[in-house]
Amino acid sequence: MARRGRPRVRRHYSRDLKLTVIHQSFILGYKPTKIAIELDMPLRVVQRIQQNWNEIKDVCNERKQIGQSPLMRPDACKLMFGLIEHSPDIYLDEIQDELYYSYDLMLSISTIWRTLRRLGICNKRLSKAASERCEEIREAYMLETGAFLLEQLVFADECSVNIHTTYRLNGWS
Repeated sequence: MARRGRPRVRRHYSRDLKLTVIHQSFILGYKPTKIAIELDMPLRVVQRIQQNWNEIKDVCNERKQIGQSPLMRPDACKLMFGLIEHSPDIYLDEIQDELYYSYDLMLSISTIWRTLRRLGICNKRLSKAASERCEEIREAYMLETGAFLLEQLVFADECSVNIHTTYRLNGWS
């Protein structure tokens, strides 16, 4: 048989309102029915808030994370961080291969992508200057060549080449 009347709507009550229930209950000594009437909430909600307070000394259980637990172990995440730190232009399938060889984890590329996003690592477009410049190496070079006279220096263009910089346009940061 169908239910008559208004359909039930589950309401969300803020943490502050739940703390008000606890204040009125334990500090002011109000009964649950009086609290329910004053705060315009169902009696069962007031009772549930009081029950949570008695069991865990808090008004609500905090969720540790949203959704399914992560598939990757913390040491595998550290390996990913190391790989990205070593070569920021690494591809996801290369990370996938390293995880398989190192930890025998066969993860999908989308799982690796979501894990990187969850860890706060994002994919950015590399610029030519960003892929070729390193301030520390430039400073060391300036210190080494500072002792030479201009007549003693000879320069050649493209002394070292990284073959990956010619076709990799994206990097991790």
